[in-house]
Amino acid sequence: MRLLYYTTSYYANHGGSIQSIEFYKQLDNIPMIKEKAIFPPKVKKEFRVENESGEGLKNKLKAVSLFQVIFFFRRSEFYMKALEDKIRKFEPDVLFMQIDSNFLQIHKIKNNFPDLKICTQINGSPFDEPFRNIAFKNKFQKLQRKAYIEADLNIFISDYSRSSIMGDKLDKIRDIVIHNGTDTEKFFPLNKKQKLRKELNYNKESFIIGYIGTLDHHKKLEILIQSFADLKTQFTDLQLVIIGDGPAMSKLLSKVSQLNLEDSIEFRGWIKHDEINKHLNSFDLAVHHYANTYMNPLKIFEYLSAGLPVIAPRIPSVEKMFKDGEDLLLTSPDEKELKKHLFNLITDEDLRKKLSNKQHLIASMESNFTWKKYTERIVEAMANIK
Repeated sequence: MRLLYYTTSYYANHGGSIQSIEFYKQLDNIPMIKEKAIFPPKVKKEFRVENESGEGLKNKLKAVSLFQVIFFFRRSEFYMKALEDKIRKFEPDVLFMQIDSNFLQIHKIKNNFPDLKICTQINGSPFDEPFRNIAFKNKFQKLQRKAYIEADLNIFISDYSRSSIMGDKLDKIRDIVIHNGTDTEKFFPLNKKQKLRKELNYNKESFIIGYIGTLDHHKKLEILIQSFADLKTQFTDLQLVIIGDGPAMSKLLSKVSQLNLEDSIEFRGWIKHDEINKHLNSFDLAVHHYANTYMNPLKIFEYLSAGLPVIAPRIPSVEKMFKDGEDLLLTSPDEKELKKHLFNLITDEDLRKKLSNKQHLIASMESNFTWKKYTERIVEAMANIK
């Protein structure tokens, strides 16, 4: 099989890049893949800007519903000519598209290359986040559904996402769910917390709550910060470490300053993915308290693989895969429940040990939820297209 992978997330500074990078790397381990190529070789600057937040005129225009229509149709023209040239030159058997807001391209590609198999990798709908305020939203959602009906195979990250996007047009052969994975060679228990804290310049005596991820506005990190602030009045040795960067950084720094918690809440910025496991193993617990309903958060897998007690969002994909109170603690996005879980984990060492001693879960992840398994399942599904 000759596979052309079309993804702009490969170059991004968010979790989608890990998914793209790991999938593309794992293709080398699959005998069925005779040759692979990635497209585009780099991302246009103006396309990257489309996904960023800011105060400039362009970003303000993108918040206006009618202008979102213009920007959306403009996105459908990005890379189109270059993609068609690449298809003619590379002659793939399968085009695998990681969808951002480019689904209108499916129809054009099908018309121009009727024998090419088109598969999509769908992490959500553009109308959930970047184009959530678009004018004529219902019409665009129908266009989205129509586009995926034309594809030969659609891979969703959760049942919820598949059902909400496809509705009554869902076809369980064409539209399948394959959950995200982790790299258990990168994320695993190290059992040398004090040594790592010294190496990474963490306070050896603090109880450290950790969060890793892109600092987007929709991640609701202000809830975590406020919960931490309330608990800090009871537990003086608490520290919150936030690793990552993003458009919400300045807002979060301002909130921390208002709460006078600059000495207790540390922002470490971006850290190389290969270095993350050391930081995870320096934490006492890890939090990913909020995710949109359709998501299947990558960080949950990484936290659990490192053997940490984890607080995770109560969303369908996480509820389906893990047991609340046994594998992790599930929370709704409100401050009250999150604070209760944090308090229980801070004060209950037995609970922390219970949620850290998950050899059965780690073994299950090693055999079922690795990026290798994720990639194998996708390629197998591609091979079975009629």
